[in-house]
Amino acid sequence: MFNVYLIGNGYVCDYITSLGSKKYKYIGLCRSQKNNCDKNIQVDILKDTSKLKGLINEDSYVVYLVPPQQSGAIDQVINNFLKHIQRRERIKKIIYISTSGVYGDKNDKEVDENSSLQPLTDRAKRRVSAEKQVIESNLNYTILRVPGIYGYGRLPINRIKQRLPLIDLDICRHTNLIHAKDLAKIIVSSIENKNTINKVINVSDGTAIKSTRYYLHIYDALKKTYPEFIDYEVAEKLYDEKRKSFIKESRKLDTSLMNKIFPDIIEYKDVREGIRQSLKKE
Repeated sequence: MFNVYLIGNGYVCDYITSLGSKKYKYIGLCRSQKNNCDKNIQVDILKDTSKLKGLINEDSYVVYLVPPQQSGAIDQVINNFLKHIQRRERIKKIIYISTSGVYGDKNDKEVDENSSLQPLTDRAKRRVSAEKQVIESNLNYTILRVPGIYGYGRLPINRIKQRLPLIDLDICRHTNLIHAKDLAKIIVSSIENKNTINKVINVSDGTAIKSTRYYLHIYDALKKTYPEFIDYEVAEKLYDEKRKSFIKESRKLDTSLMNKIFPDIIEYKDVREGIRQSLKKE
C-alpha cells in the first residue's frame, strides 16, 4: 500500500477519498481540520516549513491541489513545498492540478496540450509558474489542466437566487466544465498510470458549453424562470472583477489525450445529468 499525500485537502479530495480505493493510504494536508483521510495533518504549506521537512519518509505519491498565493507572478506556495521536502527521492510522482486558464483567451478556438500559454490574469500566470516549477523539479509528474469544477455545493446557486443577468445566448462564448467526481476519478487513475508520466493533460467532460447555457440548465433543473439577458458592454459595468475575468476568456478544450489514456472515465458527459446529481443534496 502506497501513501498518497493530498496537498491541499479540500473539496475535490472529499471525492477522491470517497472513491474508496484500498490500494492507497491517503494523508491529507490543509490549513483547516478535516477527517476524510486515513491521516489528516493541519498545516500551512507556505508558513509551516518545519512540518514539511520530515513529511515524506517512504515511497509515496503526491497530489498537489493548493492554489497559489493571492499576488505576485511566482507561485511561492509550491516553491516552498518543493524546496523543503527533504526526501524528494521518495516521491514516485507528483500530480499537479493546474487550470485551463493558463491558455488565456483563445476566442472560442480549440486548444490541445501544445497550444501556446497566454495567461491573462495574475492568478493564471501563477499557475504557469507552478507548472514550470513542477516540470523543472526533476520529479516524475503529471499536470492536469482543469476547467470549471462543479458538483454538490459548487453550483452558482447564489447568483441564480440573485437573478444575475446572463450574457445573451447568441453572443455568449464557450467555457469548459468537469464534475468533481469525474476529476477525482482521473486523479486517482493517474497515480500509478505509466502513460501519464511527464505528461500534461487537458481534462473536462469533453463538451464545451456556452456559460449562459450552463446557467440555463440550472434554472431548468430548479424550475425557475430565466433572468434578464444582456450584452458584454452591460456586463462589463454590472459584473464583479472575478466574473468579468471569466467572461473575457473563451476556449474549447481538446481532450483527445485524456480520452486515449482514460477511455470512458467521464460519467457526467451530459452536464444536465451532472447538475441534477449535484442538486440532490442542495
